[in-house]
Amino acid sequence: MSAAMSACTFVSSSLDDVEAMTTCTGRQAAKEDVAIIDLSLHFINDLLRNMLDLLRASSGQMNLTETATNLLDDVLRPVSNMLYTRGPNIDVEIDCPKELVIMSDRLRLAQIVLNISRNALKFVTKGFIRFRAGVNDKTGLVYISVEDSGPGVPEEKRSKLFEKFQESLDTLNQGTG
Repeated sequence: MSAAMSACTFVSSSLDDVEAMTTCTGRQAAKEDVAIIDLSLHFINDLLRNMLDLLRASSGQMNLTETATNLLDDVLRPVSNMLYTRGPNIDVEIDCPKELVIMSDRLRLAQIVLNISRNALKFVTKGFIRFRAGVNDKTGLVYISVEDSGPGVPEEKRSKLFEKFQESLDTLNQGTG
């Protein structure tokens, strides 16, 4: 929130400086500030939506709507497109049969995959994020996976991975706790 507010201040002052807005450097600085605002607001929006979802789930008030969901077209491609912050050094790959359709809450499933992939994106500076979906030959069950070329969770911290409120399970200390 503070990043968005600071960037708003810079953009506001830039707009008042007519001379600054006529230069490439001034316009570029304003664009960078707007990008910070955009990312900050998306983060806040996601945080609030996740908190509301947790509240609904814990109180038994979350409604799920099952519909026929094409994993490639309804979930994986849209999520891949939402990874708007990826840099030129990050490839996003999708490996999924074209006609793999399941019954699911399309919005919630996309939200889960997006949350996992955004987490992966935080730690991949060069490499890939790969979405895979398919049917397990032995069980007949559908699987979805998100793989990345990031450093991963250190082995000594993996046993605590699913405990509540873990501090910094990553090597870069970027976890939110």
